[in-house]
Amino acid sequence: MRKTAATLALIILALLPLGALSLRPAPLADSFESLDNLALFDFSDEEGLDEAYLDQVHFYLVTQAPGDPVYSWFGHVGLLVETPDQSVMYDWGVFSFSEGFYLNFLFGRLYYQLLPSHPASSMSQAVREDRRLTILPLDFDNAAKRGAIAFLNYNARPENRTYLYHYYLDNCATRIRDLIDSATDGAFRQWAESVDTGLTLREYSTAYMEHSWPVAFTLNYLQGRSIDGSASLWDACFLPDVLMEAAATFFSREAQVINEGRDVALGDGNIILESFVVGLSLAIVMHSLFRRSRRAYGILSIPVHLYFFLLSSVLLFMSLFTNHDVTYGNENLLVLSPLFVIPLIDSIRLAMKPKSRGRVTVACYRLFSIMALTALVLKGLFPTVFSQDNFALFAFVAPLYLAMGFAGGKKDV
Repeated sequence: MRKTAATLALIILALLPLGALSLRPAPLADSFESLDNLALFDFSDEEGLDEAYLDQVHFYLVTQAPGDPVYSWFGHVGLLVETPDQSVMYDWGVFSFSEGFYLNFLFGRLYYQLLPSHPASSMSQAVREDRRLTILPLDFDNAAKRGAIAFLNYNARPENRTYLYHYYLDNCATRIRDLIDSATDGAFRQWAESVDTGLTLREYSTAYMEHSWPVAFTLNYLQGRSIDGSASLWDACFLPDVLMEAAATFFSREAQVINEGRDVALGDGNIILESFVVGLSLAIVMHSLFRRSRRAYGILSIPVHLYFFLLSSVLLFMSLFTNHDVTYGNENLLVLSPLFVIPLIDSIRLAMKPKSRGRVTVACYRLFSIMALTALVLKGLFPTVFSQDNFALFAFVAPLYLAMGFAGGKKDV
């Protein structure tokens, strides 16, 4: 048992530094790049404009509030274009659970598509789901309207519809954000980048997840320091609600509510406190069971240790072998690592042989305490290097590490 645990520990410790290197995988297949293709079109050419026709063309931002499925927690946005001939909703948030979807998702290769459709179908679905639905006019001049229509027709071609989705950098909201910027000759970006939100991308994202602590904690653990810098309003427009509010301010227009829907309460930044409460509660239960009944402790701790082991192993895999760049250079591997495979094995043994002392478990938790303390000291000494916002993780593991690290007596170590 000890030799096996020692071998696993050495293998995992050897791999941990690689996680910080974040070896980038092979280049991805070509996809439709927003900015590169927008640059192919002229949004300011006034020569030969059909003014009478373009005066009747209108662009609208249509925003849906968050819904119940996980993929809709952050809301949705589409671009509605009304012409004398037709009304079309352009939706860059389309994907399908086709063959290979989950494998592509695992490796960070999520391909989304632009889908032009009749606006009634998209809006009626939001109403059925009781989601708040708003519409905001976008004041484009006629030259920008013609350029935007030409680009949308080009983007809507079957060979141009697919793009590589990125939650923060390339999604249904950023695609429209880029189009608005081109239609305003760069003025929208210049203005939005000058607005400091005082928040980070992590804080923006977490606010939409905090109604489910397990999801918020898990996703925060998996994401590294790349989302912890100060975000401008331009950066924050990856969220549909923020894009709508930014566009409303920029164009000095007010969004019209089409469907009130139910109220959606966003988080208020208490994930650190919530993580501490959950961690403390778990620590009390596990410490008490360890002292009173090793079998009960073993049974309870198996799923806990299994979750820690799988979560950290997934992070290690994602940071080494996938295109999920938000996982790169993640400091959390120093605090919660695949080394949890060792107490997991010991938990199984305690469940089967309750007379075992649990020495391995206590020793591991003392090691984890030292690793976490070291990581915390490094953050204090080198704040610009170890800049990841992972205090929710520290708040969660600190009570557990301390409680279990001192759960046994001298004979148990």
